[in-house]
Amino acid sequence: MRTKTISKHEPSGTEYASLQTQFSRYDRTTFSGFVYDRADLGRRYTVELLVDGEPYMSSLCDEFVTELADAGIGDGRFGFTFHVQDQVGSNATIVEARLANIGSPVGTPIRCDVAAPEAQWHRIGDIKWVGGLRFEGWLAQDVDEDIEILIAQRPVMTVRPIGWTNVAQGGEFGVGRRIDFHLPEHFADGRVRGLSARTMSGRSLVSEPIAFVAFDRGLEQTLADLGRWDSERLRGQLFDQLLPASVPFHTYQGWKARFWPASQSDVSSEAAVVLIGDVRVDESIESLEAQRHATWTAASLPAQGFSQFDPRAAREFVDGDAANSDFFVFCLSGTILAEDALQRFADVFASEVDCDLAYGDVEVQGGAVWPLAFSAFDLERALEQAYGAYCFAVRRERALEALRSATSLYDIFLSCVEPDRTFHLPGSVAALPRIDASAAIAELIAASEAYFVRAGIDANVEPRKAGLLPAVRVRRAVDWNERTTIIIPNRNRAELLKRCIETVTPAVHETNARILVVDNGSTEPETLDYLESLSAEEIDVISVEGPFNFAAINNAAVDCVDTENICFLNNDVQALDDGWLAELLWRLAAPDVGAVGAKLLWPNSVVQHGGVVLGTNFFAAHAFNDRMDGDPGYGDLLQVAHECSAVTAACLLMRKRDFVAVGGMDAIRFPINFNDIDLCLKLRHLGKRIVFTPDAKLVHLESASRGRDSAPDRKARFNRELAMLRAKWGAVLLDDPYYSPLLGLDSAPFSALAWPPRSWKARANLPPVPTVPPIGM
Repeated sequence: MRTKTISKHEPSGTEYASLQTQFSRYDRTTFSGFVYDRADLGRRYTVELLVDGEPYMSSLCDEFVTELADAGIGDGRFGFTFHVQDQVGSNATIVEARLANIGSPVGTPIRCDVAAPEAQWHRIGDIKWVGGLRFEGWLAQDVDEDIEILIAQRPVMTVRPIGWTNVAQGGEFGVGRRIDFHLPEHFADGRVRGLSARTMSGRSLVSEPIAFVAFDRGLEQTLADLGRWDSERLRGQLFDQLLPASVPFHTYQGWKARFWPASQSDVSSEAAVVLIGDVRVDESIESLEAQRHATWTAASLPAQGFSQFDPRAAREFVDGDAANSDFFVFCLSGTILAEDALQRFADVFASEVDCDLAYGDVEVQGGAVWPLAFSAFDLERALEQAYGAYCFAVRRERALEALRSATSLYDIFLSCVEPDRTFHLPGSVAALPRIDASAAIAELIAASEAYFVRAGIDANVEPRKAGLLPAVRVRRAVDWNERTTIIIPNRNRAELLKRCIETVTPAVHETNARILVVDNGSTEPETLDYLESLSAEEIDVISVEGPFNFAAINNAAVDCVDTENICFLNNDVQALDDGWLAELLWRLAAPDVGAVGAKLLWPNSVVQHGGVVLGTNFFAAHAFNDRMDGDPGYGDLLQVAHECSAVTAACLLMRKRDFVAVGGMDAIRFPINFNDIDLCLKLRHLGKRIVFTPDAKLVHLESASRGRDSAPDRKARFNRELAMLRAKWGAVLLDDPYYSPLLGLDSAPFSALAWPPRSWKARANLPPVPTVPPIGM
């Protein structure tokens, strides 16, 4: 590795005589360097990486270089990093960097068959403000140091990187150590401040202080406390929506004391509480005696197993002490009910005439108290995890009906739930006792099986590895005579398409499916030859001409398909096993399921897609892309199938008739971005469920084919489509039923508490209603 100054005598010409460049190899797959002009430190250059003389990728030189900043060279943002695929790094002979469109060398070429000298510089990390008091970033794997955080150049805290995150480097991805922290709350005073960060050895992570501002309880409440006009409060509300804030989960107790709404209800009704089991009953009764809801009666039913009970004893209680009760609350003995739990249940039954069953969030112990904030009703998760069964309330008539046959806590819950008559109460209604997951799984299997028997559905229910809560795996019977077409759009990049087809073909054979490749103007001879060869493998190829329009390409493909099911699959997706398509089909076998999505990973095993959460930064985000494969996810959501508002079309299975019913993908409003989100929301508008399953797992080289939307020439298009998404689906973007209003929207979903909470109102899972702007508006 050498630093090189381009002289006036080189082919670059006198215009580039003052350039200072560096190029080095950090490891087998990582190359880095910098370019700056001593005569114009405000200029940024684009560098192209060549592997054995062939262009491989390009990158804008705008990464922060600590050494340059410390030397007083501009803002220090002149660096670049390329992370090449492992096979490229292993097989390449010479790797070099050149100025894009100019051809002038950057540093000197690197011989890959010679041991690389120690790199003088590589990108060590970055930090950004994500709203409120929260900051996120990453640190290179080899930098084993804590991070010192400074405000106005004064140290305020030390942060230890934990976990892993995906880092984009020159169009490829690497793994970094995740930085995620909140500043102390006294900095939320409405003053604009600047934050700096450095390693304990003094290496800076930011080029200049990061400006931020945070408001105690949000700007809207701040303005209200100051007595400002309603118009200004509206501005504050919009600010809080677009720049949401959060606090970490470990501050839950203080957050709860600060934000919990005061109960002023005058609803009068009688509650009957059924405690199943005989462990720590006194503690549960003590929490009942502290209830603000004065009229209640309770019974403790001896447990047979985990939560099974004698139905005769239950009926004696119903007809005796609980004869005048308006609703029943079911929970395990040892459950500590919140002081307002019974009152909140009474309120929802009084205000929501369609509500038959209500469940609330719960708290669990793990060295401290941790909140489990649930979604509005999710049938798939209920069948696999019975997540709402640990403290729920049922109207008397519905409870009496269920108690005729139900014999366990899970059985009662699944006997009473109906999607449009089940409500969720945001906020904890109870602290749970320790749950013996292994003992509970058999009862959960029996309850789920009984649900399918009542529904007349042929399904198999199997045990899963227990997590925070017991869990099972559901497999509905599939009519294998119904065929599936896998639609793979493609343009050039034969190596991607070939690898995709090779890895998915075993699943195609297993499920009697077929593959349709949709070519969109490929010109590379290697790709054209490969497409020509596919006919011998009984793979169909059609051609769709014109500029790249992902929605139009898929619409044209569906028009050519005569199978019952269609599976959209990106050409940069690779299967990890042979059972992924069967798993998707088992989920789609439910007639009310509109689309099924898979768990997608980046090649470095960081989760790329765990379902879509709406609302983050007022649009949408992939859930759990701050987790590594194998992480159970918040509330075990990466271990069980569950519903979400949308899944990515990088791997999406649905019925052709449903695709036609919603008008396919919107090729005018969403030609490239958000067409899958729009498609899923249109399905939900028709009453269909969108299911994510972690049991179908594939690798996704996101945007490997078409490039990333952060490229300057694509930002305008992305912003236009984002504006259209907000215009059409803005209401649901602000209130995703599958995401708790108590969880933060400022960054990675399921990673923090909202500050302040967005709503405490009871909610049902209702279909979204679009506002469709006229074309051109």
